[in-house]
Amino acid sequence: MSLSGTGSASAFSSSDTAALERNTETEEGVTFEQIWNENHRKVSCDWIRQNGYKRVCLQFPDGYLPHSNAISVALTELLASDDVKVFILADTTYGSCCVDEIAAAHVEADSVIHFGNACRSRATRLPVLYLYPQMPLDVSALLEKLQTLRAESKGREVCVYLDIGYQNLNGEDLRQQLENALQPKNLLLKLFPPIEGDASADATNLERICIFIGSDNQRFANLSLSAPAAIQWYVFDGTASTLSSKNPLTAQYIRRRYFHIEKCKDAQTLGLIVATLTAEGYLDVVARLQTMAKGRGIKTQLISVGRINPAKLANFLEIDCFVLIGCPFNNMYDSKEYYKPIVSVFEAEMALNPAWHMRYPEAYVTDFKQLLPEGRSFLPFDVGAIPENDVSLVSGKLRGAVNESLETAGDTASLALATQAKMALMTTDTGLSFEDRTWQGLDPALGQTEPAQLQQGLSGIPIKYTHQ
Repeated sequence: MSLSGTGSASAFSSSDTAALERNTETEEGVTFEQIWNENHRKVSCDWIRQNGYKRVCLQFPDGYLPHSNAISVALTELLASDDVKVFILADTTYGSCCVDEIAAAHVEADSVIHFGNACRSRATRLPVLYLYPQMPLDVSALLEKLQTLRAESKGREVCVYLDIGYQNLNGEDLRQQLENALQPKNLLLKLFPPIEGDASADATNLERICIFIGSDNQRFANLSLSAPAAIQWYVFDGTASTLSSKNPLTAQYIRRRYFHIEKCKDAQTLGLIVATLTAEGYLDVVARLQTMAKGRGIKTQLISVGRINPAKLANFLEIDCFVLIGCPFNNMYDSKEYYKPIVSVFEAEMALNPAWHMRYPEAYVTDFKQLLPEGRSFLPFDVGAIPENDVSLVSGKLRGAVNESLETAGDTASLALATQAKMALMTTDTGLSFEDRTWQGLDPALGQTEPAQLQQGLSGIPIKYTHQ
């Protein structure tokens, strides 16, 4: 297809240089030495040789891609005698914090080295080595800023979290310096995200003061929302050497999230977006959400569209609310660009499970495994406890409970994704389901047409081909 006339073709496409010069979204700028130094090289080579891996995938976030080729070449040269194949894995299916085992399987990889931000969700198919950047930290500036908290922290428990860029500083020297500066009743020095099996991160102490050494980023938001309530949160930005107090549970944020929970209660059709295929227990969460929705007479549709954006979700106009089933770092969307509300699994649980009625949680649950029977935030679902008549706080209308049989909810057939053949164009904007769509796509007419002669095709980009 080509464009003709004197109109502005640039309104429909961009130039080739613009595509190459586009800036990728990056959380923080890092240098080559910070993400690939002598310690990273030694840890990577020892891990690969000790386990005998031969096909290794290197997974990078967008901000690390300019350094990806140099790291791949360096690792290949270090392992030249071991006959190891190294592949660069970028443009992940979901969030870059998750290990993309599905993409790694395309090259038959036997291991993955994950760089940068990581949610550390348990990978079930491939062994993973996490390599974090090593950011510089002015310890003297940190201790000077913490002197202002000495009076407040004295006699209280203080918990200090190290972000991924500063986890290499974890040691007794830093602990002793922090204790001398704060003089707390008890000092806890933790890593975030925590390593697997660190149960101490779940300890509850409502009187503690929490300090996060890192920037005010998504990891801090996840930690401060999910950690037990503390007296005060402080963030020390290692780049600017500044200390600031934070309150993640602001009134405006809470009102907006509870509004979305009410919209989830009012929904007639819920879209369950699967944003992970590797996190342990995601199918169990899907089955649980389907069971609770069926008990309330709400239809569900299972959707998998990769990384979500407003344009993708706008194709599902019959869905009133979406539930995002993702990793702890990739399940909270607060953007106003989406046409319909997007809630997390925990917010859907609060909306659909009557056990959460009039119960205020101590903290948000960002890890959906904690809502399953083995989790610490599990509350059993009882369909008989659903009120017969409930008033919507959004529309003011009555919501009636539908206590139908739950035998088919969560079965194997209901977990199957819709096939692509059922996709069709929408003719109206309301009241349609997938079965009402009649467009079946282009007819391939296989075997009904004569083979055409091969010809040289066009070259270049659609805005201007080379021969024009």
